[in-house]
Amino acid sequence: MSYSRPCAWRFWFVLATCLTVLPLCSTPSQAAAKIQHLISPGGIEAWFVQDATVPLIAMEYAFGGGATQDPADKSGVGHLVADLLDEGSGDLDSRTFHERLDRRAIELSFTSTRDHFRGSLRMLKDNRDEAFDLLRMALTSPHFDSADIERIRSQVMSGLRRDTTNPSSLAGRKFMEVAFGDHPYSRQANGTLESVAKIEVADLKEYVRRVLGKNTLKIAVVGDVDPATLGRLLDSTFGGLPANASLTSVPDVEAAKPPQRAFIPLDVPQTVVTLGGPGFRRDDPKFMAAYVVNHILGGGGLSSRLYRGL
Repeated sequence: MSYSRPCAWRFWFVLATCLTVLPLCSTPSQAAAKIQHLISPGGIEAWFVQDATVPLIAMEYAFGGGATQDPADKSGVGHLVADLLDEGSGDLDSRTFHERLDRRAIELSFTSTRDHFRGSLRMLKDNRDEAFDLLRMALTSPHFDSADIERIRSQVMSGLRRDTTNPSSLAGRKFMEVAFGDHPYSRQANGTLESVAKIEVADLKEYVRRVLGKNTLKIAVVGDVDPATLGRLLDSTFGGLPANASLTSVPDVEAAKPPQRAFIPLDVPQTVVTLGGPGFRRDDPKFMAAYVVNHILGGGGLSSRLYRGL
């Protein structure tokens, strides 16, 4: 199956949503930073800013797919994979893997969003070889040991139980159901109590096999590393992954016809309201204007018009 573009509609939220905009350039020196388009000797593509101001390297990377690739009856597979990739890999068990990260002050994390399986890696310049090698092992040879799976599963389900009494979580879940119906976007990225309980080792391994492919990989790197060294690190880290992911195609979204209403009775003193409507595709000329309007009206936190009126 081929992987189609994410969806034909984006929903933007006025209430119960907070958008954080991180400035790309906050000082004149940052504004002058040169963004390089780097292609490693092995063909790994990355966007790269070389900055020796401090001896640090930060990398963000993402594979296409995310939670839309979870089996229809087992939402949360990608989320569980993200929590387990650093729980032992290669010749390292979970405890040893984390000791290596802690000893070198390496920050490694993974997350599954609706459209992407994402990761983050940060390290001191002197620890770059070990940091990238630990990431390589996590991506290419995760253990998925039964004891680790059950421990992480229990943590995930504990959070899901808390969500059953959280007004914001309940409102958000119901909104996605109403807005997207039976489309994969209506599924919760972290799954449900019923679906997470059914996930097996085979599901985790199959997700990794299908999703972690080089053809959908996007990478951004900033830090104290030269292009030649970075190219070598990228090849050693990602070069062993399959050339192509085997993603299930995701159909375009047909927006729910307004008005749609849903009410969840809950014995709490606070009322949470979530509302939204059809938005614009990211490549639509009106997308950025809608993004700014959303930020002004209610997505800007305490600086939005919504909060100024309270």
